[in-house]
Amino acid sequence: MANKKKAPELSFQEHIADFLAREHQYGVLEQADITDAEHSIAEDNLWTFLTATQADTLKKLADDYGTDARDEVFRALRKELERTPLWLILRNGLMVRGLNFRLFYPRPRSMESASVASYGENRITFRPHFYFGETSQEIDFIFFLNGLPIVALEMKHEKNQTVHDAVAQFAARDHTRKIFQHPFLYLAADTSDVMAATDPRREQNFRWHNTGLANMPQTAGEYPVEFLYREVLSKEHLLGALSFFLVRVPKREAEEDKPERPAFTIYPRYHQSRTVRKVADDISAHFEANADIGRKYLIHHSAGSGKTLTICWLADRLHSLFKQGTNEKLTDMVFILTDRKALDTNIKDDIENFTHLKDVVGLAEKSDDLLRFLKERKSIVVTTQQKFAWVLDEIEKSAALKKLRVAFLIDEAHRSQEGQMAAAIRLPFRKKDDPDADAPEPDPEEQLAKIIREHDRNQLFVAFTATPAPATVTLFGKPFDIYSEAEAIEEGYIVDVASSIISYKTLYNLHCPIVPKPDEEKLYPKGVVAKALKNVAFQDEGLIQYKAEVMLRIFEKDVMPLIGGRAKALIVASSRVAGLRYFQIIKEKLKERNARYRVLYAFSDFTHPGTNAPISEHAVNELKDGELIEDRFEAEDCRLMIVANKFQTGFDQPLLAGMFLDKPVMDRNAVQTLSRLNRCHEGKRDVVVVDFTNNAKAILKAFAKYRKGTPFEPEEPDRELCPKLHAQILAAGVFTQKDAADVVNLLATGTDAMVQYRVNALRIRFYGRLAAPEDRKQLVYLLARFVKCFHFQTCFFTYAPEIREFATFAEYVGPQLIKAGSVSDLMKQIRRTEVVKAAVEYQGEVRGGGKIKLKPGGKKGAGLPLSKVSVQDMIAEIRKKFEISDEEALYIKQVTDEKAADQAIRSTVQTHREDLVYLEGAYRGQVNGEIQTAYDERGRYEELSDPKYMDTGGIFDIMAVTVIQHHLSSAV
Repeated sequence: MANKKKAPELSFQEHIADFLAREHQYGVLEQADITDAEHSIAEDNLWTFLTATQADTLKKLADDYGTDARDEVFRALRKELERTPLWLILRNGLMVRGLNFRLFYPRPRSMESASVASYGENRITFRPHFYFGETSQEIDFIFFLNGLPIVALEMKHEKNQTVHDAVAQFAARDHTRKIFQHPFLYLAADTSDVMAATDPRREQNFRWHNTGLANMPQTAGEYPVEFLYREVLSKEHLLGALSFFLVRVPKREAEEDKPERPAFTIYPRYHQSRTVRKVADDISAHFEANADIGRKYLIHHSAGSGKTLTICWLADRLHSLFKQGTNEKLTDMVFILTDRKALDTNIKDDIENFTHLKDVVGLAEKSDDLLRFLKERKSIVVTTQQKFAWVLDEIEKSAALKKLRVAFLIDEAHRSQEGQMAAAIRLPFRKKDDPDADAPEPDPEEQLAKIIREHDRNQLFVAFTATPAPATVTLFGKPFDIYSEAEAIEEGYIVDVASSIISYKTLYNLHCPIVPKPDEEKLYPKGVVAKALKNVAFQDEGLIQYKAEVMLRIFEKDVMPLIGGRAKALIVASSRVAGLRYFQIIKEKLKERNARYRVLYAFSDFTHPGTNAPISEHAVNELKDGELIEDRFEAEDCRLMIVANKFQTGFDQPLLAGMFLDKPVMDRNAVQTLSRLNRCHEGKRDVVVVDFTNNAKAILKAFAKYRKGTPFEPEEPDRELCPKLHAQILAAGVFTQKDAADVVNLLATGTDAMVQYRVNALRIRFYGRLAAPEDRKQLVYLLARFVKCFHFQTCFFTYAPEIREFATFAEYVGPQLIKAGSVSDLMKQIRRTEVVKAAVEYQGEVRGGGKIKLKPGGKKGAGLPLSKVSVQDMIAEIRKKFEISDEEALYIKQVTDEKAADQAIRSTVQTHREDLVYLEGAYRGQVNGEIQTAYDERGRYEELSDPKYMDTGGIFDIMAVTVIQHHLSSAV
């Protein structure tokens, strides 16, 4: 008679048991070995460990208590377990009659560690088919460390049941049993997926613990969850969790607006521990080989990834790393750079839970804290990103500090809400105090990349971001670790905010009564004029009245009922002036409705262009002294908040479930803006996004671009580019190397008057030698491109002194060579422009989806000179809408020709000429992205927000196909 075939689940369990014994050399316990049935302790195993590692301490105990010494140890352990989690006793030790016993020894961090000699005495064992209770209930596996239960594992085979059945089984148990209290980790698994919890009492406590969207076996013949029994349950990982990763969050007493919260334990999600281990292992190996820590790591972790905790764990790990076999620390100081709000709340709260670090962490909350911490060589310092350049400068200036090995952990550069991290950027044709339009914020992540390039020494940089900028990718290389938005959505940590967008188009005609004579007409950059004119339309009283009514109707009908009737929404206005008008109008409408909810307006203070009156956030919102608007927004009756730039990024409010966009958002900015809605909250399933800029397709395209990882490829810098540009400038015959030397010398030793006298003389020569306006613009463009190239390339290469000298010269003189129309001339016409016809047209619901397209990396050059148009020309072009002007046709030809001559594209096309699927698919998307970059460099902002250019099959796609076909024909 044939043997009865084993149940699949039993075969699965036996496979894992064999692996644990074979690969990890774990011992197998018999049920009889677990002599303390109530607490599930294998007492002989613990006693053997204590005897082997702490004989002297045991002797002291035995001297006082004789043969009762063993009973004293276990009596003290059971007593301590009544008030302290087992894992904390393991980490901190057990006090027995005034003597401290270690119940395990962590991996030694240095040769001076107390655990050097005893680490090898740790014994991990497991009991398959663990039985408990009077009815002999069963748990598939219990893992023990030195006889103490640390992990429980329930397994299911997908032929019969899934991981969710294992979770339900844990949740349905009798949790008064100590076996559901003592282990620090409860794992539920099937053959494909793993979930984990530190408290098994509720199904909601179990979170996904997978390697990615789909687990894959690392070894042929193993299950997809091989990582579970090979890595997660390994001795290194289990002891690492006990000694390092586990965090205890203390009980929070009830407050007036917050309920009591019991104490709980945090165990890292898989990608969090993976990131910390990978960085630590890689930098340790680099340090061993090179005796320095000069490395950069880009960590691309989505919103909802738990970046703050990951950063805290990484800071702890870097602080405790030593060169193998020595007492030499790898880092002398670790800086955590974050924004002000995170410093005051998130980072502060999380780092304080790392109680073993309380004496080595410094929170630089005041201006003089940072200098004091530097002098004291504080091991871990938390400060704001705005202080980044200052810290690097201080290190560079001090001979003693320069000898230190310093690590910088940078948290979400783009979360700097006011753009203060960037140096003040002087906008062309606009005075710094002109109040008409909000200055576009420089990309903080690009600014951080620039700071790192300029200060790169023997320092370690780890940048965390959800939406990496091209410059960041080129500087850091490909992401060292990725936890994508798709994973965060799949695992339930964030809400999908880009599944669909309700789209409206704002239609308007503009008229300007000032018509200058053609020969008197001043010309201005198209990008500046385009933005100013859109501000005129989007600040129009009638349009705002109409759109405000549409917003309120949608909010009350579709948003307010969400999250159990508690949902809030953001209105993103085109400028602070428009935001103020929205606030006034909506406030009045709510009053007329007798509404039970209020609206707030978050903005940085400004001077109103119409009345010249100072407008302050504090006064407009009637905030109390010291009250922050984000705290006021927490109130139940505050349901709407209007923003312009403030809080468009880096603002976490889980009750946000609606967003109304009255401002075009593109690419990374689109992802960052809409991601304000993605924080999870109990009962939050759906979100509502309404776009009034007819930009829905471009927004969804941006999400598709970033959803599965970094869309940019790091580019290989060209060492010869700077010398080539330098030679081109000298060949123009206008400026010489001696001119550069003279100006640099004057900048160092002369007065401002002397410098400007010299600049004026150079300007006169410039105009004299270049008669044609286009030739002048081309040389100024070349100077700007050279400067940008030099600053970027010096991150990778060292150049001759004359190159550096000429870059200083070009950066100072170049912007002063051409004088153009003044702000007052431009704004005089802009302010007289009025909306003569306007409407809001419903466009339907635009749904997300589609394949991800790979986009290229960093920008090259400063861009060709902006095309010049008059105000009247600009109005005429906006009226045409989708028609292509002669000027657009010229740019299409110019960029297509440029890409048709691009050797990098030609090389890729020739390499893949047989792979048409790749060229017509992913690579077409990459060329499309390079074309968009070229338009961005030329200041062609209108095309970059125009659906006829951006849509699939649009103008940029047609250009990309033409370029690829050109290179294919050249390869034949």
